[in-house]
Amino acid sequence: MTSTLARFTIFSVWVGLMVMLWHGPEGPNSDHGIVLPESRPEAVREGWMGLYMQDKKVGYSNFEIASKPGGHLLVDRSVLRLRMLETNQTVHAHTVAETAPDYALQSFRMRLQSGVGKFGVSGEVRGRSLTVTTEVGSQKTSHEFPIEGPIYLPSALRANLVEEGLKVGLRREGEIFDPAAMSTQTIVQEVVAREPLESHDGPVEAWRIVESFRGIETTVWIDSEGTVLREQGPMGLVAVRESADRATSAGWGDGSLVDLMDAVAVPVAAPIADPRQLSRLRLRLSGLGTLIPPGDARQHYDDSLIEIERESVGRRESFELPYQGDDAAGALVATAFVQSDHPRLRETAARVLDGETDARNAAVLLRRWVYRNLEKRAVASIPNALQVLEMGEGDCNEHAVLFAALARAAGLPSRVAAGVVYSEGVFLYHAWNEVWLGERWVSVDAAFDQMPADATHIKLVEGEPDSHIELVPVIGKLSIDVLEAG
Repeated sequence: MTSTLARFTIFSVWVGLMVMLWHGPEGPNSDHGIVLPESRPEAVREGWMGLYMQDKKVGYSNFEIASKPGGHLLVDRSVLRLRMLETNQTVHAHTVAETAPDYALQSFRMRLQSGVGKFGVSGEVRGRSLTVTTEVGSQKTSHEFPIEGPIYLPSALRANLVEEGLKVGLRREGEIFDPAAMSTQTIVQEVVAREPLESHDGPVEAWRIVESFRGIETTVWIDSEGTVLREQGPMGLVAVRESADRATSAGWGDGSLVDLMDAVAVPVAAPIADPRQLSRLRLRLSGLGTLIPPGDARQHYDDSLIEIERESVGRRESFELPYQGDDAAGALVATAFVQSDHPRLRETAARVLDGETDARNAAVLLRRWVYRNLEKRAVASIPNALQVLEMGEGDCNEHAVLFAALARAAGLPSRVAAGVVYSEGVFLYHAWNEVWLGERWVSVDAAFDQMPADATHIKLVEGEPDSHIELVPVIGKLSIDVLEAG
């Protein structure tokens, strides 16, 4: 069972990263509940892009930018078609934003729909704060983000750059808000060349712009009017300007979709025997770039070498819930993805624990409940605990955010870890949890029903789905040499 589960672990990580990178859109004439302004202006700039990976089409997008009184209206729609083993899924996203004349964000609405339902995010800038509301089914939660100055969506920031006047050497920094990642970040844009670019209509003179965002580098070619002609990002993702007909109907090849396992799995030279029972592992990692794996009592990293020793958890290693200390208090906080303060999650945690107040025993009960009550299925979504509780299915990310939310709701500090795990000759990208048991963090994998997790769990980042974008520069470059396993 766990072997099969491991083959599904990459799916939601990859989908989440795809949406973060190519956020925007959905199919034509589909708004998934977004209401456009009644007096919608005609677009002054619009276009279609085909999305490709490994020279295969994986989706398409459509964008519009229009002038309106007091600023601009931006509309993005996109479709991603993905395959995971036997599972084909289609992800739709739709973003509508209103901006000031300089393209600074005023408000936005985003809807993401897949086979597991809809996930909505909306936001409004008021003075020095951005109020963001997430919507899952009939449930809504709001969060407020302080901002120091104007913020943008990435596509709007490009338009602002064009209006300033393109020239080689021009460099700009700006703050952007990514609705899919629920965070504000700094992006750096630099115009590096003016050069011919091959297109379906022949050579076109284009400006080449390099954008850097959270360690991710994207190259964009635009014409003098600011229309994106080509965009080349990490993981071999490419967006190419196409006609509407070609974007939506052509280039799908033989109809088969990109196999995500082949695209992102990390092979090893020799198989690891009985990985779910493995207690110790010593490896050499390369291709991490600037990413430094976190170290703790379980995992030690030094100059490309990493050693992992599976924890042993004694019965005395515990405390009485709820946690009252300071060392792990931050891992009790409700967030946009882990809504541990929501009544439904609190009620579920209380029902599962049924009066149990021992931290170690509570972790075991919650792990077993999540493992048994979530159908093991690859889903295309940006996971958040409330939606996972409602839909009752998912892969590693869904298990991880739901476990974290239930644990925090019970007063048990829990955080999400992400990295890779071994299965059937390869390492796959994966997410799991860690809980605080009074003196140290202990690994928990609700998708594999493990506590502690086996030694093939290599932690590369700590944090919820919004932080998993830090894995993007590593995907496709990471290599692993197994030096010792036992």
